[in-house]
Amino acid sequence: MKENDFTSELLSEIFENLQIPELFKCILVNKKWSANAIRILWKNPIEFINLNLINSKLSKDKSYLNIISTMIKCLPFEIKIKIRTYGINFDELKEESQPMFDYCSLIKKISFDMILNAIDILFNSLVEKSIIKDQTCHYIVFQEICNHLVDKCVISNNRDKKINPKFILNAYNPKQIGSCNKRGSNFPLPSQLPQMKKSLSKLEKFNLNTCIQPRFIQELDNICKNILSIGIYCGCCDEHYLAEFIKNQMNLREIYVMSMNNFHLIKISEAIKIKLEQLTSLTISTGQISLNIFNNKRCDQLIELSIYNFCDQLADIDEWNNFFRYNSIRFKNLKNLEIQCNIKNFKYMGIFLNELSSLQKLELAWSEDEEDNQDLIDELFRNIAKYCSNLIQLELSTPKFTQSLEIILQLCKKLEYLNLLNTNKSNDLNEKILLLGNYFPISLKKFGVQFYLNISKEKLEEFLNNCFMNGIRNLSLGFYIEEFSNDYEIIMMKYVKLGTLNNEFFKSCKNLKNNAKLDSRFRLDLRLKGKYDMGYAFSELVISEFVFQKSHVTNQLLIKKLENCYKSHNQP
Repeated sequence: MKENDFTSELLSEIFENLQIPELFKCILVNKKWSANAIRILWKNPIEFINLNLINSKLSKDKSYLNIISTMIKCLPFEIKIKIRTYGINFDELKEESQPMFDYCSLIKKISFDMILNAIDILFNSLVEKSIIKDQTCHYIVFQEICNHLVDKCVISNNRDKKINPKFILNAYNPKQIGSCNKRGSNFPLPSQLPQMKKSLSKLEKFNLNTCIQPRFIQELDNICKNILSIGIYCGCCDEHYLAEFIKNQMNLREIYVMSMNNFHLIKISEAIKIKLEQLTSLTISTGQISLNIFNNKRCDQLIELSIYNFCDQLADIDEWNNFFRYNSIRFKNLKNLEIQCNIKNFKYMGIFLNELSSLQKLELAWSEDEEDNQDLIDELFRNIAKYCSNLIQLELSTPKFTQSLEIILQLCKKLEYLNLLNTNKSNDLNEKILLLGNYFPISLKKFGVQFYLNISKEKLEEFLNNCFMNGIRNLSLGFYIEEFSNDYEIIMMKYVKLGTLNNEFFKSCKNLKNNAKLDSRFRLDLRLKGKYDMGYAFSELVISEFVFQKSHVTNQLLIKKLENCYKSHNQP
């Protein structure tokens, strides 16, 4: 295929899964490729900049300046005139300052706080250059840009199970980093933005990263009634106002509450309980948020549930036992379950798992406070094997004895992704990993270990041979190998040729090793950039952002890569 053989629809489908450096390469190919790449890069341009800062030749401030300057150029002429009446006058506001594209019409996600940060950087630059005297009018420009972006942004009805908020605000108190202080905010009070009331009323996602002044929550509550997602990362000083704020959101679908404090958030717990039956995703830290909120509630809409236990004193074992024993029938559509707690709290989890026939992703991490918990671990693993046969993704704390995993691997026939978490405890994985290949289900596509493995090349070869004999094909590995050398590489290449290992993934890892000048502890990481949900075909593109910095890529080579990715992505 040549550059012009790709239709715009096909280019858009492929470009959606590319990394940022590759999108910049695509801009240089031709006009059609450029238009499709720009359309994706400008969906949320400031977020793209933050993701790509490591590889950018520009400073963060310079990148922000470029984005916000382009946004100002895109403003309608009547808005530019309105801004200039306040005595604000710089090049971007001139009539002849018009960009090649209407970039603002491409934006699909707006973070109000990021826009404000970019405006602050712009005005600081203008003051330094003596173009303006001070920053007293920067709120005016900020409001006009946000209003224009909101008008341009296409609003969906968000009826899908997986929500995708378009209008986002991340607020925090810069005076409170690690300690509670309810005075201050990185974002102005809504009453200080009178021209932006309509835009703020469309807010769909609100993250509160510290305690904040109650007045801020009160004013926001008066404006916003249609928030879909709320994230609270402290909340102790403004609990009453946050609880009311939660209750007043008519279409709330996601709640995330994470607090390290050693006291209960009683009012927020009550507010969450009121909203439980309409939520699709819930993340809580137990103790601060009581597990009793689930009592007598049907959570039929809930798809994702994450529970973290940071304080055993607040959530005792009886509370956990009651949760597992009496709430199993309340989650009939639950697909993703993540729990982190003491291993003793899983005693009755079998009763809970027995009713979760729809469960596809399970992540369990635990701490062990005594040495005699192996029986509990074995019982937990037997329950997973017995009741979770439909699992696609499984992440577990690595057990002390690898043998515990065998029953899960034999009975979970649909498993595609297995990841063993680091517990900082001793285990026999280095000695027994070669045996796991005998038990991997034929469906397995990714296997990861989140700590260094000290295995010989002989054990690696025996492990891969067991995988091959067991029928495993196109497997991606994600683990660390101490003293990785060419001998290991030769062994892996052998199993690439046999089809056991994913060829594209192996080539990317090899390029990364050769070009990035890594030390001997070479990491094969399948989880870079969180690409699991993007599809296996794009594992090569996860790493290639590093490779592109080291070599010139011609158009034809780029086209070949895109063809291979598209073919792999569309395989049954």
